[in-house]
Amino acid sequence: SFFTAGTGNAGPTIVSATFLLLATPVITFMNGIRQDKEPWTEMREVDFGNGIGNKPVWLLDNPDVPTTAMYLNPNEKPPNCSSRFGTDPLPWNYLFGAMKALPRSLLYNRDAMQNFALFSEPIIRLVDKLVGATNAMRCDVTASNGDKVTLRIAHSDLEQCVGLATAAFALEMVKKDKQTVPPGVWFPSELGNEARKNILEVSKEDAFVYEL
Repeated sequence: SFFTAGTGNAGPTIVSATFLLLATPVITFMNGIRQDKEPWTEMREVDFGNGIGNKPVWLLDNPDVPTTAMYLNPNEKPPNCSSRFGTDPLPWNYLFGAMKALPRSLLYNRDAMQNFALFSEPIIRLVDKLVGATNAMRCDVTASNGDKVTLRIAHSDLEQCVGLATAAFALEMVKKDKQTVPPGVWFPSELGNEARKNILEVSKEDAFVYEL
C-alpha cells in the first residue's frame, strides 16, 4: 500500500500518471491465478504509522505486483498479491474515482491528461502547500504457516524518497568489494537477501517512520 500527500511535490506529472492508471486494469493475484480488476475499487483503511495514521487506499496497477508474484519464488504457485494507493486531501481520492467515468480512450490520451493536469497546476500547487509532500509505503506479508511481517516506511518528501531508493539500487550494483547483484537485468524481487537488506538500509535514511 502506498500513500502520498498531495503530489509529493511532483506536481502535475504524478496527477497525469494517475489518470492514465485509472484506465488500466489492476493486475492482482489470488489463489495462484492472475485476476485483472477495476482500478480505484476495494477501498481499505491502512495504518501507515505515527505521524500519518490510517488512510484509505484503493486498488491501482503497480508493476511490482506481477514481478513479485511471479519471480519471488518462480518454482512455486504465485502468492496472493495486490497494490493500493491513496492521497491527501480526501476529496482528491474521490476526484480520481469520478475521473473513471471518462472514456478510457481519453484517460489513455497522454497529451490530454497532461494538459488537464497543467491547467490544474495552480490548484495542485496550493493543495501541496497545505498538505505537505509525505510519502509512505506499507508491505504486509503472510507466510504459508500464518506468520506475518509488516514493513512501514515514510519520508517527509516524495522526491527525496525516490532519490534515496534509486541511489540505494545504484550503490548496490556498483559495489566492487562485495558484489551482491550479479551481472544481468533483474526484478527487485529476484535480488538476494543481502542486497535487499543493504537497499533498505540506504532507503530508510531520513525516514520518520521505519518499522519492520
